[in-house]
Formats: sequence, C-alpha cells, structure tokens
Amino acid sequence: MPTVADFETALHREIGAFRYDPLGFVMFAFPLGIPHTPLAGESGPEEWQREVLVRIGNGLLDSHFSAAGSEAVRVAIASGHGIGKSALVAWLILWAMSTLRDTRGVVSANTEGQLRTKTWPELAKWHGMSRNKAWCTYTATALHSAESGRDKTWRVDAITWSEQNTEAIAGLHNKDRRAFALLDEASAIPDPVWDTIEGALTDADTELVWAVFGNPTRTTGRFRECFAGGRFAHRWSPQQIDSRSVGMTNKVQIAAWVKDHGEDSDFIRVRVRGVFPRTGSLQFIDGQRVDDAVARPLVEDPTAPLIMGWTSRARAPTRASSASVAA
Repeated sequence: MPTVADFETALHREIGAFRYDPLGFVMFAFPLGIPHTPLAGESGPEEWQREVLVRIGNGLLDSHFSAAGSEAVRVAIASGHGIGKSALVAWLILWAMSTLRDTRGVVSANTEGQLRTKTWPELAKWHGMSRNKAWCTYTATALHSAESGRDKTWRVDAITWSEQNTEAIAGLHNKDRRAFALLDEASAIPDPVWDTIEGALTDADTELVWAVFGNPTRTTGRFRECFAGGRFAHRWSPQQIDSRSVGMTNKVQIAAWVKDHGEDSDFIRVRVRGVFPRTGSLQFIDGQRVDDAVARPLVEDPTAPLIMGWTSRARAPTRASSASVAA
C-alpha cells in the first residue's frame, strides 16, 4: 500500500514536470471545476492569461536551449480594469516557487496599499487552494520554503519600492537557479526601480523572468516604453487587453462608462481598452497629435513662422513649419 511519503514523492515528480509549463501547473495545482470547492464553477484561466503563461514557459525553454545565453523573459501587460491581473501574478509566484528549488523572487506594486491589500492577499487565496500548499509558508511580507534551512534561499518577498532604497531589489541575484520580478500596477513605478531590477536580472545560466502589469495611466515612463513606439519595446513581449474581451468583467458597467465618456476618450482608453491616454498630465499637445504630425509629409511654406518644440518621445528639440503641426 502506498505511503504518505510515496504520495509526496509522486507530487514532487508531477509538479516538477511543469518547470517550463506554467499553464499546465495552474491546471494541475488548483481544484478547477471540482465540486464543493471555491473553484467548482471555474474551467481555468482566461484566454489572455493562458497566452501569457504559455509565452513565459516557451521563453524559458528557448533560453534553456539557446547557445547565446539566457536573457530574461520579459512580458508587459497593459489592460483595463478587472481582467484578473492579480490572480495571474499569484499563479506565476506559485509556479515559480513550486517547480525549481531555491528560486528567488520579488513582487512590488505602485503603492504599499496595492501590494498589501490586493496583490499579496490574492497570493494567500491561491496558495491556500494549491495542492502543494504545505511546501511553502505564507507571511505578510514573504512566501518561503517550509523546508528547514531553506527559508532564506528559496523565497519571494513583497517589497514596497523606494527610489532612495533599492537594496532589497538589488539582492535578487540567484545564479544557476531561477530569479523573477513581478510588478503590479507598474505604470507609476519610477525609473530607478526598473533600473535596479534590470541590473539584478543579469546572472548567466539562470532562469530569469520579469513580468509587469498595469493600467496604462501615463504617457511617459518605463512601462509606456515597453510597448510599441517605446525605446525598450524590442526587449519586451507586450500585450494590451480590453476589459470587454474578458469573461469576468462587468459588461453593463463598461457599457455605461462608454456611453458617458465616449469610446475614444482617455477614460475608456485607460480603464477599458488598455490603451495609453493621448494626453499626459503635463502635456499641452497630446501624443496622438505629435505622432500624426511626425507621420505627415512636411509642407514647404516659406511664409509660415518657424516653431520649435520639445517632445519627450524624441528626446530632442524639433523644428517644423506651422502647417506640419496643424490638427
């Protein structure tokens, strides 16, 4: 008759097989569709969540077999409200911690309130429902291995960012194992924090994952630059999610917002469509008009006055005739 140790060994073997398959881990580790459980009515992740999980797994697998070395797998998700970002963050944490020993990670958010009241409690919920919840100990600031002596080397920490104090994030190095960084509501996280993570995820022969999520609230900053037109877009795998494409969102409320504000308003762009706003808080001319002006052929008009302006996207002074910037 199989013993408890036999079942535990089998569980380690089964979960270990999902090292490069985060989606498979989610489908295996939680009681999806099981009667008399909190997930009895659930069939699995939303389509966009599945795509992200598969992308990360495939990215790590490609890096594993790449002769060029292991650059971090980078995923950036901009979205409207209520699409299940925090659930996906929790799944990624539990998958990363469960499928490779001595994994190290950090999780941060735009504010301490977001981290402590939304992101981290969501992890507690999913950890409590996982088949292997006994493997890790959950605390208010960390999730670490329950194995004796491994609580310092096999852990993920919830860290409130600070531009003046980035040492905790800088200590993420985990050579020859796995290291990951997850940023929730990343649009408002300042550049120095991103730079610190950039420097931390540099170990060779290490599985590296960096995923950032958020509503696209700002027209500038590192989160914006992960997407099309941004200077770091070539380093990231970006995706923009419309809340209406996700099953769990309140379509009646969204329809009311669209009626009140208009489909192409910045309110709907940010909170529903997952599209960056046209106008930043300090902009006089919105980004869409700047892009349109750059794309239009320059009309020669020797009688028009010369106009000099500065655009943060080009990061250099520009000159144009008045005709080129007309709406």
